[in-house]
Amino acid sequence: MENEEKILNPQESLRIIRETIDLAKRSVRESGFHYLLWGWLVVAACIANYYFSAIAGWPPQKASMVWLGMVVVGVPAAMIYEWRRGKQEKVDNVVREWYGKVWLAFGISLLLIILLTVTNSISPVPFILTLVGFAVFISGYMIRFQPLVWGAVAMWIAAVACIWLTVDQHLLAQAVATVLGYLVPGYLLNKQSRTAHD
Repeated sequence: MENEEKILNPQESLRIIRETIDLAKRSVRESGFHYLLWGWLVVAACIANYYFSAIAGWPPQKASMVWLGMVVVGVPAAMIYEWRRGKQEKVDNVVREWYGKVWLAFGISLLLIILLTVTNSISPVPFILTLVGFAVFISGYMIRFQPLVWGAVAMWIAAVACIWLTVDQHLLAQAVATVLGYLVPGYLLNKQSRTAHD
């Protein structure tokens, strides 16, 4: 008995491709967890660093130690979330893989920017905002979620605004940009996810 393969016409092929991409995009969207987690941690670290540096008068090296707290809380929380999600969702797809690679490249670039700017006594904030804007912009287009694209624009505007701000004020610009670039889209993703599951 011969195996007969069904020959698809171009319209059917395009429909299957479109449905596959839509399924992949839905699985990438998730609930906005990472945007909310890192958004709140970054905002809290910015405000704490600003307070300790500009108001309490701590030396910059001591005031910036609050960022270590963000990493200590954020990295394990993100890893646990991804581990649990991986156990629930067994399906891998190309869009999810690309999405992950964008954020992996972001993480590596972020570490390099921090290392290069801090060792040269330069505020890392404008460079971080530029890089975050890039990753958020790409992510927004990959999952076709316009609030992320606008969030990226907010990051870039804040990076440019740093030209006219003091180093301490960079932290406030970063906090505002993070609210607009991470938290607002994160809550919108979360709402969309809950609506889709109802």
